[in-house]
Amino acid sequence: MTDTGKGREKQTDDENRREDGGRDNPECHRRGCTERATFVALERYQEETGHGAVEAEAVLCREHAAEESPANLDSSYAEYVFRVEPIQEMQDGDTA
Repeated sequence: MTDTGKGREKQTDDENRREDGGRDNPECHRRGCTERATFVALERYQEETGHGAVEAEAVLCREHAAEESPANLDSSYAEYVFRVEPIQEMQDGDTA
């Protein structure tokens, strides 16, 4: 990766977000979308080998959140989870 001023700024911003412990509305996870993420989609399903759970999480803008649907129903199990929640709700509910 080429070292550029813009790249260093992004890296600094990312580090600051991690230190703050919040999501600070990052960009939508969908490729090519530059909208701010306002929702988080979570799906927990059984690993292909059957030896544990996998959690997939993606932050999405409103438009892409509305299009989101379960992708791993074939790997569902008793503790399967699929949900799409507003990011702000998650931040409000944090007690840390």
